[in-house]
Amino acid sequence: MGWLDRIGQLLGAKPPAQDGSTAPALAPERPSEPTLDDWHALCLAWGQALALDDTAELWSEVRQAIEQPALYLDRFADALVNRGMDEPEHVTPWLALLEGLQRRGQNVELDWKLGMDDAIWALQQLKTVQQAGVDLQVLAGSKALNHEALQEAGDCLRRQGLSLVSIDIDSDSYPLSVLEISAVAPLQALAQRVGGKLLTLHN
Repeated sequence: MGWLDRIGQLLGAKPPAQDGSTAPALAPERPSEPTLDDWHALCLAWGQALALDDTAELWSEVRQAIEQPALYLDRFADALVNRGMDEPEHVTPWLALLEGLQRRGQNVELDWKLGMDDAIWALQQLKTVQQAGVDLQVLAGSKALNHEALQEAGDCLRRQGLSLVSIDIDSDSYPLSVLEISAVAPLQALAQRVGGKLLTLHN
């Protein structure tokens, strides 16, 4: 079973009937608050999309942020203080997921005031970009700034079969990851289930 099929199961896709059709089904009502299973599914999907070798550890960090925020805060205090997170009530699983991806070299955060040189440098730090041998030098010399620079970089990545995405944290920064295009929609659906947003950057 491919990982997209697995994510389909996690999203509650109805399995095909024996005649090849898909039986209609009423979607179950979602609880107002995301469950541990929702968060686990999201972490699993990120791990599979990025071929992480420690997806279980990523999940344990996010789960700790949900169940033991004070311990999570103490564990990662040095990094979290830069986000102004110095009380357990500031801890959220969404930020724990983001921090976990950043520690693994799979997300890099840029201020909204950026030029193309900043975008190129940041994207070159990502393991996905390094492993895929992505050519970003075609962007060198571009005068695009800020959001437009990221959209131009996103267009470049799409031509190479990849998608530039930002994990929305409702701030003036862009936490950036690069994914295979086919991975984006399932991750967006799972993010929505926990109240988060995964934004694509391209024209």
